[in-house]
Amino acid sequence: MRLDTLKRLRADELFPDYRPGLDPEGPSFRLQGLKPEQYEKLGDYVVRDASGEFKAITRDDVGDVLTQKDIDPVLAWSGTVTLADGSQVEVMTLWSMYQEHLQDYDLDTVAEITNAPRHLIERLAEDIATMSPVALHIGEGINHWFHATLANRAQFLPLMLTGNIGKPGAGCYTWAGNYKAALFQGSPQTGPGFKGWVAEDPFNPNLDPEAHGRDVVVHGYTKDEEPAYWNHSERPLIVNTPKYGRKVFTGQTHMPTPTKVQFFTNVNLLNNAKHHYEMIKNVNPNVELIIAVDIEMNATVEYADFALAANSWAEFETYEITASCSNPFLQIWKGGIPPLYDTRDDARILAEVSAALADEIGEPRLRDYWRFVLEGRPEIYIQRLLDASLTTSGYRVEDIIAGKYGEPGAALMLFRTYPRIPFWEQIHDSVPFYTDTGRLNSYCDIPEAIEYGENIISHREGPEATPYLPNVIVTRSRFVRPEDYGIPADHMGWEERTVRNIALPWEKVKETKNPLWEQGFHFYCLTPKTRHRVHSSWSTVDWTIILDSNFGDPYRADKRLPGPGDHQLHMNPQAARDLGIEDGDDTLFHKQKVSMQFIFGGEADNHALNTVPKETLVRIVKAEDGGLDGKGPWEPTKTGYTPAHENEFMLRYLAGETIEVNG
Repeated sequence: MRLDTLKRLRADELFPDYRPGLDPEGPSFRLQGLKPEQYEKLGDYVVRDASGEFKAITRDDVGDVLTQKDIDPVLAWSGTVTLADGSQVEVMTLWSMYQEHLQDYDLDTVAEITNAPRHLIERLAEDIATMSPVALHIGEGINHWFHATLANRAQFLPLMLTGNIGKPGAGCYTWAGNYKAALFQGSPQTGPGFKGWVAEDPFNPNLDPEAHGRDVVVHGYTKDEEPAYWNHSERPLIVNTPKYGRKVFTGQTHMPTPTKVQFFTNVNLLNNAKHHYEMIKNVNPNVELIIAVDIEMNATVEYADFALAANSWAEFETYEITASCSNPFLQIWKGGIPPLYDTRDDARILAEVSAALADEIGEPRLRDYWRFVLEGRPEIYIQRLLDASLTTSGYRVEDIIAGKYGEPGAALMLFRTYPRIPFWEQIHDSVPFYTDTGRLNSYCDIPEAIEYGENIISHREGPEATPYLPNVIVTRSRFVRPEDYGIPADHMGWEERTVRNIALPWEKVKETKNPLWEQGFHFYCLTPKTRHRVHSSWSTVDWTIILDSNFGDPYRADKRLPGPGDHQLHMNPQAARDLGIEDGDDTLFHKQKVSMQFIFGGEADNHALNTVPKETLVRIVKAEDGGLDGKGPWEPTKTGYTPAHENEFMLRYLAGETIEVNG
């Protein structure tokens, strides 16, 4: 690494008259589709060999390939090199950089920052270092935190260092995103894969029912619009900085445009959107048409112009296909009961709307695009997906439905391993990872990362949910040189504190104060994901909310309940008592808001522009007593089974003393 620019040292910077060394027949070009113009931008890299010489390596030079080239990189080294242009620059291996950088995060400091017990942090580190295999499973939620990019990189780092990648039972897994899309992978041999399913050229639909999936003409005319722009009043993030004046933080590659129509299926957008008031009062009224396709009455449906009722999975009248990253199974199924109401399959709803538009404007291709759905034969599209995907090529829909491969409707995805082991090829076949370097990167040297102080893995406080200076990077490292744009540390506007980058050592950070904290915003608001529902789905169904909440009551004896149940707030009992709040009391909570920031690259649900749904500070106040009619305590507090009201039996139960094991 160059310490002047904080970027990787490129081979053409070090060696005079260097010629690129990547083999046109190697895996980068042949298997992973690297283009010459992309390679020109990436270049080759440099390592210091055990012989004491510097050697150039390409992104294909991994594993056995590196060994065959008789290259033995030295992990720990620092010094000065003379570049091809005659100038000198200080460089370090990344290992040496981390050895220095991580001194800021000694055991006592980490315990203070995280409030986690010191001995458990030490135990976790020892377990990862000594156990094999080790896997980290990250629930969907952490990926939505504002600094998810740093968090994900930090989660991977100890697994990379201990060799827990590409092995059975090892790895790092984030449970988020569209499971189906990533699994139906296209290839030159099979066809476009999932893209043929969602992006067939609407001006040239293939109307041959026997056509192979590779014969589908693909042309995507849409451009992804990250919902965070919509959350942000459909405007870019622009801050008038003291140092540079008006600066656009949204980036150069995309700018939000006003939404004219929203037409979506199976997503409660208002539940996912932050700044709920902003959506309801300011943004949505400017959208000319909102159509929601769903199976339950949620907030988004309530605010839509049209709500089109869809069948549940149990009621599907035609076949659907799915798969999951968490298991190796391919599933094709349809419902087993007739629809209970006047509802239709999701695909049929979209097809019939398109057919109606075709008749209205005289454009038959709108009908042709959905021809086989309109004819009740969506399995033709399913077969094309199977044909065109590397992981399903050779399967026939009718064989899977008939149970040729086991249970009717089920088959195994054609992965390399069973169970599926991510990165098997990278570790065992010496194939490069799908990154710029061909390796799992613990360093990011794209310009935005360096500018934001996120080039090397560090701890960063949230832009709101912290008792300390919001968004501060906790480090004294000389490898972290963030740009603060001249925005003073005491400027707390929700956009200014979001984009400002300040690095301070922990000793100084813990002396800083978040003004919101001093105003009584002492609680972190984390939205729960319970076992009775998924996201917001089924939150409005009577029996779900009865089971989901301690306040469920099918008789609605307490007329303050909005229905047979109510949402509940989980608090530490002592923290509640400090505010004069008893278990079961009605409460009110108030929150502030933060802005969004351009997050470089990544999967849409995991590293997108983010409006911080998980990192909000709230202030909680008591509204009234929890008893009937707002009088006295909530009745269950007298049972002896509720937190901070445990009777003797409950205390014994919690201590594990109610069961005796003989023998």
